[in-house]
Formats: sequence, structure tokens, C-alpha cells
Amino acid sequence: MPVVRFKQGDAVLIEWEDSYGCSSSWQDLPDGGEPETMVCRSLGWVSRLSKRSVVIVPHIGHNERMGVKQGCGDMTIPIAAIVRARKIKAP
Repeated sequence: MPVVRFKQGDAVLIEWEDSYGCSSSWQDLPDGGEPETMVCRSLGWVSRLSKRSVVIVPHIGHNERMGVKQGCGDMTIPIAAIVRARKIKAP
């Protein structure tokens, strides 16, 4: 399992391996061939973090006067699927 070196609130770029495909209808299964996966890239702020997964959110809004904080587009990524991750500078 990769070592995760970020914490809640950090802006991060995460490259992670995921499944590829997912047909929308019945089709013949291929004979042989090498199965493939995809490497995905996700960019956002760490919202939650555990030993098994990290949740990042690309869109965050807040209004201090109203005491409202919101996020949109959250993505839960399994730690075991992370290929590379790095903190980035964000305003």
C-alpha cells in the first residue's frame, strides 16, 4: 500500500489506477488478450482521510458570515489504488 503524506485540507493531485470499460449491453467475450486498467488523475482538496481511502473535493465554497461551507464533486479513492500523489500549492 502506498504511503500517504497529506492531511485534511491539503490540495493534492492524485494518480490512481481504476477499472477500464463497462459495456452498456450484452456482447461477445473476447478470447485471450491482456486485460488493461486506466490511470486516472484527480485534483482537489482532501476532505476526509482514513487508512483505506481518501476523499477529495475539487469545488469548495464558503460564506463565513452565514457559517456555510459546501463542496461539490467529491471523489473517494482507495489508498491501495494510488500510483502517485503530491501536494500542490493552492491559493
